[in-house]
Amino acid sequence: MANSEWNKIDFQSFVNNYSKDIVIDSAPTFLYSKKDKEHEAYNSLIAFFFILGSLFIYIALSIILISAYYNLIIFLFIVILLSITASILIINYLLTNVPIKPKEIWVEVYIGENKDNISHICLVFYPIFSGICHPNRAKNMIYKLYQKEVLGTKIDISQIEVYLQVNNEDATDYSVIGYYFQYGKGQKFKDERVNRNTWQFFPYSRSLNENYLAVANWDHQFEWLDDLELDYDKLHNIAPWVIQKWDEQSIKPLTDLYKKSLRWDLRKIESLPKIEPWKPNFNTTSFESFKAYKDLQIVNEVIEKFVEGNKDVKKIKDIKKDLFKIKAYFRDLKI
Repeated sequence: MANSEWNKIDFQSFVNNYSKDIVIDSAPTFLYSKKDKEHEAYNSLIAFFFILGSLFIYIALSIILISAYYNLIIFLFIVILLSITASILIINYLLTNVPIKPKEIWVEVYIGENKDNISHICLVFYPIFSGICHPNRAKNMIYKLYQKEVLGTKIDISQIEVYLQVNNEDATDYSVIGYYFQYGKGQKFKDERVNRNTWQFFPYSRSLNENYLAVANWDHQFEWLDDLELDYDKLHNIAPWVIQKWDEQSIKPLTDLYKKSLRWDLRKIESLPKIEPWKPNFNTTSFESFKAYKDLQIVNEVIEKFVEGNKDVKKIKDIKKDLFKIKAYFRDLKI
């Protein structure tokens, strides 16, 4: 990508020279699942109902036996104790039962070949999700520590490139060439194994007839709605699905200064557009990046370095005693 013919241009300059409507109209609409959420503390929920049931039974028995035996102090102590315990458990469950959803979408603008008064434009969109949840509970905990201590934020950043041709003299005369993104067709939503080198180009015609994009897996890769409709298990097991559209308030330009604050160099993202649509056979361009698995590699390296018997780490209890060492390691890594 070092020899790329793409040049980033200031967002406001693009708006002044062309139009903001191009960005708004080109922002990719996609579907996301309401079942994409953090691991829920089901044990807390089960314990809550058990204690709540015990509380009701105790109150009922106290009322029945009030004439034979009744001690106000003991009664209040038990009721208050069980109520506090139940409250803590349900709060813990509610705090973990957190849906992951798109918050906003960032955009960078790149300009490529300019010929015969037609400019090639690439709008690099970054859908911003409120978080990410690794299917492996232990690795998810380590990933959360990595996000907090190293990256400084729990958001997850995905990427969709939209390629256009724009008439330099008439900003309303433009056409979308196509889309380039990590294609997650056929992957199970909660499959721990993800392939981040599945970049694929799709012509604009693929998006016609409301064939929206859809979040393909927990890693926030994408597929098409017609792909999803053919995957019965994913379509129905991960339902309900929500359509995410964008407007002027939710589309925000991404600046180089802000990227530095996000520790962009440590993330899995290559910003430069990856294909050059003015060249022959551009639609068959593949893309691989050494950064693609950087975060997951760090998680696996930490497990190998600090966790005993790391061959089968799945639950939080498998890493519980090592969390302080892991957290300290990430703090040192940040420096």
